[in-house]
Formats: sequence, structure tokens, C-alpha cells
Amino acid sequence: MHLLRHLRPDLVRLELDSAVTPPDVAEYESARAHAQEWGREPPPRPDFDRPDEHTRRARKDAVVSELAALLDSSGEVRNLSKLTRDLMDRESQSTTAVGGGLAIPHVRSLQPRRLVVCMARTRRGAEYLAEDGAPVHVFFCIASPSYDDADYWKLYRWAANVFFQEGWLVNAILDAADEHEILRLMKSLR
Repeated sequence: MHLLRHLRPDLVRLELDSAVTPPDVAEYESARAHAQEWGREPPPRPDFDRPDEHTRRARKDAVVSELAALLDSSGEVRNLSKLTRDLMDRESQSTTAVGGGLAIPHVRSLQPRRLVVCMARTRRGAEYLAEDGAPVHVFFCIASPSYDDADYWKLYRWAANVFFQEGWLVNAILDAADEHEILRLMKSLR
């Protein structure tokens, strides 16, 4: 599988916006500003360090939405909202966070015209309901047409093997200065 045929610099995000400002924090700040504007008592501040299950799922959904939008930027997605829903449905079956700060979200759907791949990272870490409970720092996302099983599974197996065998790779991606350096790292793996 020649990864660089699918992964381009514009499909690599160096910092996820949804991980920097979780939706619950933004929502609270908006509600507080609205209350102040109308001279009302601001809502009590939630404990953002100990989010409840609903908040954790909302944070994960925000990351999934951002990854879907990144896939959509390839120009190969028919309908962004349907792809987002397909990715979220896939995540509801079982998490694609594999541990060690890595998640490999993947879905077969009618929405991509061809196999599409993107990568994103967040130095802060994103809530993704990983089995080990740790935040996820690197996302390698795959979307493929439903009928394209061979390339989809070949790429998924390659990514899983590479990330597990090359323990240094997640840290190297986090330390990369730009998208091109990440692509050079991925190219060196073959």
C-alpha cells in the first residue's frame, strides 16, 4: 500500500481545534457571557477536569466531526454530514483508540468516492474514550467506499502494524515541525 498516494499535506492537521477548546468549555463561556450581558447570575462552573460521560462523548464527537471535515477537504466526500454520522456510528460500536496516544478511526461508507486518509495530532491530547483512559494525541483516519474492502483493510493493517512496531512514531509525529516532516516520517516507514 503506497500511503503517500492518499495522504497529502493538506490532509494533515497539526493541531485539532476541538482538542484545544473542548465544546463544553466553549459552551460554558458562551452561557456565562450571555448571562453577564443580560445582568443575570452566571451558571455554575462545571468541573472540566472531571467530566461526566455525556461531556466525554461530546468531546469525542467534536473530534470525529473535525476529522470528517478534514477528510471532506480532500474533495472526495459526497456528503460531509452523512460521513460524520457514519464515523460516529462506527465509534459507537467500539472505540478506535488503540492506546499509547493513538487512534485509527476508520469507516466504510457510501460517502467517499475513493479511499481517503487524513492525519491529525494534538499535543494537548483529546478525549476519545480510549480503553486505557489516556488522551489521544495522534489520529490516523481512513474512509473508504463500502465496495473497496481490499485497499481499506490493507491500509488499516499496515497502519496498525507500523504504529505498534515503531513505538517512537507517535512522539516523532508530535515533535514534527510541519506537515511535510510528518509525510517524510510516514514515507520512511514503507
